[in-house]
Amino acid sequence: MAGEMFAMANDSPLRWILTLLLIGAFLGCSDSTPLERTQARQKVTLSGTFLTESPDEISFPVKVLFAIDCSLSMGMYADGGMVGSDPNFLRIAAVRNFIEEYNSNENVSFEIMLWSNDVFARTRNGDGDYGFTKDPDELNRVLDGVYNDTLTDYIGTLDTIRRDIQNDIDRTEDRDNLVRTKYIVVFFSDGVSNDGSGLQDDDDIWDQVEDLYTYAMDEGVGSMAFHTFLLLAGFDDTAAGQTALGLATNTLTGMAQRGNGQFRTMENAEAIDFINIIDMRLTVEYSIKYLVAFNYNVRPGVELAQLDSDGDGLPDEEELLHGSNPDVADTDGDGMNDFLEVRASSPDRPLDPTTPDSPCDTPPDGIWPDSDNDGLNDCGEFVKGTQRLLPDTDRDGIPDGIEFDMGTNPIMDDETDDDDYDGNEDWLEIQQHTNVRSNDPVYRSRYAYQYDIQDLGLVEINQGTEMASHVREYGFEISNIDVMDTNGYSVDGIVYREPGTNVIRLYIAQVPEDTPDMRPLFRMAEVIINTETSDRHVVLTPGDFQLIQ
Repeated sequence: MAGEMFAMANDSPLRWILTLLLIGAFLGCSDSTPLERTQARQKVTLSGTFLTESPDEISFPVKVLFAIDCSLSMGMYADGGMVGSDPNFLRIAAVRNFIEEYNSNENVSFEIMLWSNDVFARTRNGDGDYGFTKDPDELNRVLDGVYNDTLTDYIGTLDTIRRDIQNDIDRTEDRDNLVRTKYIVVFFSDGVSNDGSGLQDDDDIWDQVEDLYTYAMDEGVGSMAFHTFLLLAGFDDTAAGQTALGLATNTLTGMAQRGNGQFRTMENAEAIDFINIIDMRLTVEYSIKYLVAFNYNVRPGVELAQLDSDGDGLPDEEELLHGSNPDVADTDGDGMNDFLEVRASSPDRPLDPTTPDSPCDTPPDGIWPDSDNDGLNDCGEFVKGTQRLLPDTDRDGIPDGIEFDMGTNPIMDDETDDDDYDGNEDWLEIQQHTNVRSNDPVYRSRYAYQYDIQDLGLVEINQGTEMASHVREYGFEISNIDVMDTNGYSVDGIVYREPGTNVIRLYIAQVPEDTPDMRPLFRMAEVIINTETSDRHVVLTPGDFQLIQ
């Protein structure tokens, strides 16, 4: 038989060549691309409507600081009478008119600062410290004591403004209210800066304003605007007068630009009017900046979704590798959940999710709260350096806890980052619940949450006021949300979590339509759904969303 095969090979070499090629092709199949992994999936859909905040219900403190130039150029005796750009103190009358217009509103307070070569008079608050007040007697005390004297020290005045606003912020006990506080500075002058030693350097002046604005924003105030006003009556048509006008205009324009304000001129004292110029909207209309659904029990992996039974951010499989309990978010009970201990651990500062090693002080009841409902408890906020009373430390519209779970930075606005270079910015990956560190188009096409958000227009609401108020209504549907068969958890017969339980939160970040860079205001709805539930379509109403800031 062997001889016959040998003969066939000799008689037909082409046949043997074809046979060898076929065998090689067959063996080569072991190096081919493996089939994509798949998993059985269960999905839910969230839909419903949402109303933005009522402009009549969300009001915020407004604090207005008037820094009024009282140098000699405003008015002095000469040739038997008063001369100057405002000899009759009409600027003071304009301040009185403004205060009378707005002081009846409980959310508005004022500080008055009269300055020339130094700040020689300013209001005191109820504690006797320099600052903001609503007391008419205190406001009139300063306004009644006005006089004109010497020069115009911009830098010294700015230093006093910074000190008073900083003290006011430091004294604020209700830090939650600080995020909705609006500071307005009205800096009014009729000339160039001069403290007696010559013109003050613009860069030094601008740096002071920029430092003040940066400080206020870093402290978390809702907004700040530093407006500058120049009275033109003191500048004549001579070359010297026009040069001085150019210098003053340049200085005050730069101050307003760096203080998020506006620069305006007034032709003469009779034209001074703050009421119709300064934006004093005490309520705002909101629009949605960001909407994100997040299932805490499903982690986006590289190829497949991963189960996270306790919702701590660490998948069950990884919990087993680290020796932590996949059914308890904080295995060692030290305030730092297991995911935080694993991710924050380093060679010079090792952390063990199975050994209490937290820097946090244990609360009296042994329970660490999540004061701002952002998904990161107060101990975690302390460790990460985020703010425990603000759901969104970096103001980007994504709650701190979700940013930490998904691997982005909760203390730096990184909306434009794309960590995995897949062409989808991190904020979009977070919203769609895909992996910000894995460039896997197959996973995205299968697992990405699908959003359909519709602006349904303004809805008139009756607040019992003469003027009509409106909120904006949105409709939404979020589909392709995976749920997984989580482990149950019980102790001594007490069931803390039924098997199959999934916790899904829907966060909606709102911002004022006129100031979209302001710190977002959040509402949140929590949906608890079980994989045993047959109805996988949850419909939410506006009443399901709670205000968390």
